[in-house]
Amino acid sequence: ASTLTSLDPEFSRKWEPQAALPDDRLHALREFHAAGIFTWVSLEPTLDCASSLALIEVTHKYVDLFKIGRANYLPMTKSTDWETYTHRIVELCQKLGVAHYIKKDLQIHLPADYPNTLRVPQYHEATI
Repeated sequence: ASTLTSLDPEFSRKWEPQAALPDDRLHALREFHAAGIFTWVSLEPTLDCASSLALIEVTHKYVDLFKIGRANYLPMTKSTDWETYTHRIVELCQKLGVAHYIKKDLQIHLPADYPNTLRVPQYHEATI
């Protein structure tokens, strides 16, 4: 598992100064996935909506589950349209056919009957 906020190393250094850079985290996820290890990513905090969407597009072939939340208490996200973000995330995940879980703080923007499964099967075949 890994937290991802951006593909941009400079953005990552600013917001996650003690964390591995995005490329290093992506490499680890690819390696684990190829070895048959279940991989998941927490897209939280969401500091930039476009970055979260781009992360799903880039990583969906080797990430088995995305857990998507928002950012709280940051001035830069007070103007974020969380409803539109939630709808865009759901649309992209459905289009790509990826497993995802929308965390509690964004669930208010889901349709009442939306299948938001927290626990998914955690197995796949190794490719190496």
